[in-house]
Amino acid sequence: MRRTSFGAIKREVDRALFDGSATATASRLVETALANPLAEAPSWYSRSSSTGTEEIYDLQRTWLEAMRTLGFIEKMTLFWHNHFVTQWAANQGKASNSVGHLTYDYYKLLRWHALGNFRALVYNVGLNPAMLIYLDGFVNEKGQANENYARELLELFTMGQYGPGGSENYSEQDIKEIARALTGWSVNSSNRATLDPARQDRGSKTIMGRSDLYDYDGMIDLIFELRSPQIAHYICRKLYSFFVQPTPDEVFVGELAQVFLANNFEIAPVVETLLASEHFYHDTFIAGRIKSPVELLIGFLREAEVTPNRDLLDNLREMLTPTALNQELFNPPNVAGWPGINPPGADGQPGHYTWLTTGTLPDRWDTLQRFLFGENGNNYDPFTLAQKISDPSDPFRLPTDLAETLLPVPLDETGIFEVEEDFGGDPALPPPPEFLNGPEYAINLSKILLNGSPHYEWPRFTDDNPDNEAEAREQLLRFLSYLIQLPEYQLT
Repeated sequence: MRRTSFGAIKREVDRALFDGSATATASRLVETALANPLAEAPSWYSRSSSTGTEEIYDLQRTWLEAMRTLGFIEKMTLFWHNHFVTQWAANQGKASNSVGHLTYDYYKLLRWHALGNFRALVYNVGLNPAMLIYLDGFVNEKGQANENYARELLELFTMGQYGPGGSENYSEQDIKEIARALTGWSVNSSNRATLDPARQDRGSKTIMGRSDLYDYDGMIDLIFELRSPQIAHYICRKLYSFFVQPTPDEVFVGELAQVFLANNFEIAPVVETLLASEHFYHDTFIAGRIKSPVELLIGFLREAEVTPNRDLLDNLREMLTPTALNQELFNPPNVAGWPGINPPGADGQPGHYTWLTTGTLPDRWDTLQRFLFGENGNNYDPFTLAQKISDPSDPFRLPTDLAETLLPVPLDETGIFEVEEDFGGDPALPPPPEFLNGPEYAINLSKILLNGSPHYEWPRFTDDNPDNEAEAREQLLRFLSYLIQLPEYQLT
């Protein structure tokens, strides 16, 4: 549930356990995602175009909230956004078209096809106005072929430079010829892709050893005909890194690629196969990835049972900008996307290492602290979470339940602080012997929650004394603050 959504909440985990098998859960997740309708277009979408940024901020807030409430379908959309990259900031200065309208249409396309057919997605992305502007397809014309989209189509969007066996998938000449096949497309004032025959190169092109009068449709057909195995392996490799672990297992990727090919590039069967596989649930992969900033922040909102208001969503949006945590939606760092989501690059280092630096780790901590202590436009009450997952009146059970909810690592493998001091209060009134004979981590967690106060004075949150309740809430906040600063909380 952590991998297919943003954080895992108890009722979703309970539902998965009720399903009875990984296969049943994977199938249900995919079916539910496919059935989730796209929300209505923003209110500003029907109005005249604007080149301002407020529409982008609105889209970012809306998508963050959709991630929190809808989960899997939005996580798949995020995957494709990182794969078929466009940058709203780059597009804003390239054409007079409304960057908000362009970006919404781009998001809508990715979401429609997120679990659909990859070949159809490739075809439609190439004619998407945001992409045409971003990679200069809108100025690509006969006699002045622009190679930007042709290069990224092969190198980043479909097959990569090398196949699984190490052989080259294409040549520089192939890029030049494909660029000619892409000529003639532009974006009109209504933000629609249009073909101008006068700007189209209708001559013969030789692509991957085949010669013909290739146009856009013919070129897409050709690369899928000649490089289907390479395309399947390349895409499954990225799906693996996104859902399983940063460094792909090439044997298992090969198995997924065969599923992709057998299903004519339908995405859903591949994802179902991956999520239902024994491989996916190997102990090695549990907490095997560093959370991306979006996973960290939205995951915290979900796990802590926070329903954000507009101010909080706006704060969240600002914290994801390049000057902060550096995962701004609709604005990845470059056409290759965020390294933290991708397989290892040329240096062989797992990409997720880039999420944590001496600068970003304190920022990650600080952002979550401000969520907890209400410094970002949201007044958080930890009692809601405590009530949903545990018994708020039980200082022995509650801290363990909270830790199991928030931490992806088994608690006996988590670096929980060892509290040497005894429980506070009267030694003649110790905790129950069955608790004291239980796991050390549970004892330490209870001591951390109580922070020296007697366990028998822990309020039931129904006491008439409001001071007791306020103090207990403060202790709960400090306890949650401790948990989210553990190294394990950075993992998923």
